[in-house]
Amino acid sequence: MSSAQTQSLSGADAARVWHLSPILFALYLLSMPVYCLVRLSGQQALTGLSTAFTAISLFSFSLAHCSETRGIRHSSLMLLASFAIALTMEYLGSTYGLIFGNYDYTDNLGPKALGKVPIIIPVAWFMMLYPAWSVAEVLVARRRNARHDTAARHLVLPIVPIGIAALAMTAWDLSLDPRMVADGNWVWRDGGAYFGIPLSNYVGWFLTSALIYGAWHGIERSLLRWPKTERIAQTPRASHRSPLDFRLLPVWAYVVTWLGESLANALFWGGPAIAAAVFAGMGLFGGPALWTMLRMSRRVPPVA
Repeated sequence: MSSAQTQSLSGADAARVWHLSPILFALYLLSMPVYCLVRLSGQQALTGLSTAFTAISLFSFSLAHCSETRGIRHSSLMLLASFAIALTMEYLGSTYGLIFGNYDYTDNLGPKALGKVPIIIPVAWFMMLYPAWSVAEVLVARRRNARHDTAARHLVLPIVPIGIAALAMTAWDLSLDPRMVADGNWVWRDGGAYFGIPLSNYVGWFLTSALIYGAWHGIERSLLRWPKTERIAQTPRASHRSPLDFRLLPVWAYVVTWLGESLANALFWGGPAIAAAVFAGMGLFGGPALWTMLRMSRRVPPVA
């Protein structure tokens, strides 16, 4: 049995997760218009519930899909690493003003770890870390396939996918932070240049994401000898996969978030300036990823 097979889920567990991920993805799609409508209603209690619904559905999808494609042990280690690093960085930020800037969490997001960071925060980091990581996998695999260099995997440093994923993750906060501040979930003490948010926040997001992705890369190397992006990219006829391939669902999650957040900011909150920033920022990664997936349908070879 190969190392990839030993990491796969077995029997009924694999079947359950396989069928659960698309359902959770559909719930995430549903949560987006629900959140918009609830937020427009001005009901603070309902806004909190709809925020939780969106976060839980995307987190559950990411964890389920990660478990199906990488295995429960692998996904558990990834979740543990992201939780520990995010909690540490958030605690340093909210307590000492390090990394992100000076900010405080309100009581809107529930119980707090260490008296400072709502427990949902380090958990929620995972929900978009995984889609952004998947986007980086697709973009890096696309670059290698375009070069037709079978030895490229030995030459590309882990800093490339880690850097791309960290930037893609940080771009999401162009939409998230202004909205969460407006909802009263946290407060920036000194304001900032980006709609009241300091630019140091985005430096903190990039550094935190890069640290987590570095840990994920180490986990993948130790468990599978080479990151999942390599195994997918180097499988036979990988370039002929359908854009609806189950493995690409997290990439679609990022693309849908990019387009949905851009539209929602333009129509319902934030305004055209934030919408343009989100569309451009996330679009740097979501756009090429979407183009790559759509091109897959035109690469399917004819049936012999």
